[in-house]
Amino acid sequence: MSILSKLYLLVTIILAIACESIPEVDTNLNQDSIPEYQLFISDSFGVEIGDSLHMIGSIQNICHHPNGSVLLLDRTVLCLRVVPRNGNAYRILRNGEGPGELLGPQGLCVLGDGRILIPDMYKRQIMTYDEQGAYLGAYYPSDGKPPTQIFPVDSSSIVGIMFDNKMVDEEPQLCYSLDRYNSSIEPSVNYYLLNFEVTGWDESVRAIDALDFYASREGHVYIAKDFTEYKIDVYKPDGMLWYQIENIVERLQKTDEQIQNEIQEYEEFAVNDASYSGGYQPPLYTQLISIIGVDSDGFLWIQRYDFETGYHFDLWDSSGTQVHTAYLPNIATNIEIQFLIDEYGMIGAVVDSDDYPRLYYIDIE
Repeated sequence: MSILSKLYLLVTIILAIACESIPEVDTNLNQDSIPEYQLFISDSFGVEIGDSLHMIGSIQNICHHPNGSVLLLDRTVLCLRVVPRNGNAYRILRNGEGPGELLGPQGLCVLGDGRILIPDMYKRQIMTYDEQGAYLGAYYPSDGKPPTQIFPVDSSSIVGIMFDNKMVDEEPQLCYSLDRYNSSIEPSVNYYLLNFEVTGWDESVRAIDALDFYASREGHVYIAKDFTEYKIDVYKPDGMLWYQIENIVERLQKTDEQIQNEIQEYEEFAVNDASYSGGYQPPLYTQLISIIGVDSDGFLWIQRYDFETGYHFDLWDSSGTQVHTAYLPNIATNIEIQFLIDEYGMIGAVVDSDDYPRLYYIDIE
């Protein structure tokens, strides 16, 4: 995803810190001694090249529903597509200004009780639906920006990221934070906080652009503060640091052309910002890892980008020990795939709007 795209999403995301005893982690792992899972595509949904059947506008988010279906937020058509594992796909929700209709959806998740949550930037709330798509009202009363990129925790709580003014020392300051919400506009736990007043605009933008996180159903929060390095902090539901993962992997240097393109994109975005004085410098390294999720066995899946072919994943247990790797051969060349794994299984989606949007079911041989 480009710097420009991430700056647009920056208008709704968050994270924070704490600490406790941390188990020692062996960073000198012998990859040859770690068992490898072989992954394969067992089914898919979406268009084939030259076929208009099941045409998807563009995929913004995907997630599992406890009833066995996959939900797909189509940001072009402004609808929610329900894709049963066995059966015909159908749409629920629609665009509009009425109650429960979509205007600017920014995220998607499903609580343990089956309720569907969609934060909408223009509606200024997190809208809640039952599994048939009936509007149930707001997740909490809100007249401001809702958190985005949300993940479900138990049957009623979420972890989400927020970009908004916060009161710091009794003064409103622009912050980017990751919090837990328990059906209330006031967060109950903070896991990460980035204060623009302290860090500065350019440094804050670089920090946000390199940030990745995930929250499991059990309420554990996984944060990569800089995904150009192989370092992940794992927090307990109460915000205390549980353990850390660190792997010695060489970072991926950007080319001069990549850096110049990112500078140009940023300056085109900031051309009307009177506070921008020029001289923006993007990070020197490209994305090395992303946090995919936690599976039904409690293993954390981390995707790695330092391989030339296929999709590679590292699996870590709750002691901070790597226990497996996994490999999926290339689905296609030069396309961007967003993966997700949770207690219901693994799925992937083509999210680049220049390609044919498509959903993939992924299984282990």
